[in-house]
Amino acid sequence: MSTGRVICVGETLWDVLPSGEFLGGAPLNVALHATRLGLSATVVSRVGRDDRGFRALERIRSLGVDTRLIQTDPVHPTGIAEATLGADGSASYRFPAPCAWDAIEATDEALFEAKGAAVVYGTLAQRSPTSSSAVAQLLNVASWRIFDANLRAPHDDPAVTLNGIKRADFVKLNEHEVNAITGWLGVEPTACALWEKIRSDYGVQSLCVTEGEHGAHLWHRGTYVFQPAFPTTVTDTIGAGDSFLSMLIAELLAGSSCVDAMRRAARLASFVASQAGASPDYDASAYRRA
Repeated sequence: MSTGRVICVGETLWDVLPSGEFLGGAPLNVALHATRLGLSATVVSRVGRDDRGFRALERIRSLGVDTRLIQTDPVHPTGIAEATLGADGSASYRFPAPCAWDAIEATDEALFEAKGAAVVYGTLAQRSPTSSSAVAQLLNVASWRIFDANLRAPHDDPAVTLNGIKRADFVKLNEHEVNAITGWLGVEPTACALWEKIRSDYGVQSLCVTEGEHGAHLWHRGTYVFQPAFPTTVTDTIGAGDSFLSMLIAELLAGSSCVDAMRRAARLASFVASQAGASPDYDASAYRRA
């Protein structure tokens, strides 16, 4: 595992909702929550030299997140996710391309910062060969590789996803991703079956699977934990999984037990799901004591 530094690499974008635009992107959301939870978190991403890019950088800085490794693209626009909310608060997305985060580079500074750190990565930014190469280079120097699949059709490529799992020490998925990946691997569509497959075939050390209102599972260092979900009234699910992962990373790096880490992660995620957008305000210290 890492020294406590967390590098989140991938898309920075604006979620375009009927109620307005909200800054997001899974890597940015994870870094934002990790920063709030007391970790040294940095984003490796790219925005356009446009109004959305300038507003993104201003907003990220105002939230206390390190922006030194966010690149500015002179050609491509800042990415957006055109989000549609279902009746249950779940979201579906369309990602116009190409955009700035398709051109992320593994700069010398980014590689220096990632050396010995925990690097969080997913699949969406890897739809582009340029950004995929940057992710691979950062993983080469990381000490803890955390794969948050974040599958988003039509960019849910099986080869990219399975390669992401193969490179990971820690894998975080939701129940829909488990169904997709077990289908690609030809195993029973359960979290347990997937864990046995990726542990034995790929050497993955840890797996966390979130299942919304049905709770979450964690296999980590010989321990299995099931954590029931905390009841909540869902406003939207944007960012809930990212907050869960951030808390889980923070607690495991701090040496907390798997039971405590999962309980605190589930409690924070339930709060985020009850609020609009990916990054509502909260008292981090209260949730880390919960």
